[in-house]
Amino acid sequence: MSEAKVSVVIVNWNGAKHLRVCLPSLRSQSFKSLEIIVVDNRSSDDSADVTDSFGVRWLPLEENIGLAPALNRGAATAEGNLLLFVNNDMRFDPQFVAKLTEPFQGNEDIFATDGRQFNWDGTVQGHLAARLTKVRPPEKSAVELVPGLYFTQQREDRSTLVFMASAACMMVRRTSFEKIGGFDERLPFGYEDVEICWRAWLRDWKTLYIPDAICWHRVGSSVQSLASERFAFRGVLKGRLVFSTKLLPVRHAARTWLVSTAGLAKDISRLRWKFARDRISVLFEMACLFPQLRRERKALFHAVARSPEEHLHFQLRHTSDGVVTSAPTKSTAAHNS
Repeated sequence: MSEAKVSVVIVNWNGAKHLRVCLPSLRSQSFKSLEIIVVDNRSSDDSADVTDSFGVRWLPLEENIGLAPALNRGAATAEGNLLLFVNNDMRFDPQFVAKLTEPFQGNEDIFATDGRQFNWDGTVQGHLAARLTKVRPPEKSAVELVPGLYFTQQREDRSTLVFMASAACMMVRRTSFEKIGGFDERLPFGYEDVEICWRAWLRDWKTLYIPDAICWHRVGSSVQSLASERFAFRGVLKGRLVFSTKLLPVRHAARTWLVSTAGLAKDISRLRWKFARDRISVLFEMACLFPQLRRERKALFHAVARSPEEHLHFQLRHTSDGVVTSAPTKSTAAHNS
């Protein structure tokens, strides 16, 4: 690729205190061809003044449109040929950007690079090499992606292929990002990173975990009120339904819908009335969107002559050794499986 220029896109909502730490650590990077853009989801604090004090770009939005749409807005105005998406509640090692940038040189099949995240005081490695498995892992850090599929963090001391990168510290090739249509804007909070990397892998564009790209994340600081908790709840529920319906085999999609619907009884039994209403609203919205998601699913897998089942099997192979040098066997069968 031509000489790299990196545009950092940070989505912010009332995060002035975080920006006071995040922005200086980005301004102190060893990689100097760097543009920093703060996309603001209509904050009411002094985020604009803080951003201005560090001399970085401020892109205010008229309303809070969520994470994925805001990331796309920032990417659309960026000047760099590499895009780095990070959270505002983070700080970065001075070599962070340089380390994420290196693999793109001479490797046109790299879609994204992903860094190593520690918790704020550096005592816990929170995000490592993302591995996918059908068996519930014993690790406390393991996450249920959808019912029957889990991802866990695996320690790796060398660069390794992974099934997804975290949107909190993800660098992508701009041309590929634009070709793939950016983040799915129906995912306002959650699953946007899993979904876009899954689609990139359909094109045999790789995601690479870089353990030497180190950052620290004040995890959970954006969910500190009932309103933000409900926003996250709706985002994760919507993400699971969109991702499974659009990209996974039918059995996983059906199970995700069943479990998501059955969760209403749990909300009611716990007297979580507001969350119950949120769940009903999301389920209704997703039911209306279901035919469109199925059409998109059919088009995506037809274009690559691969079934959802084949692609899931391919993704699961990343868990075994993190080294995948060729695409899965393609077929024209079972595109609607």
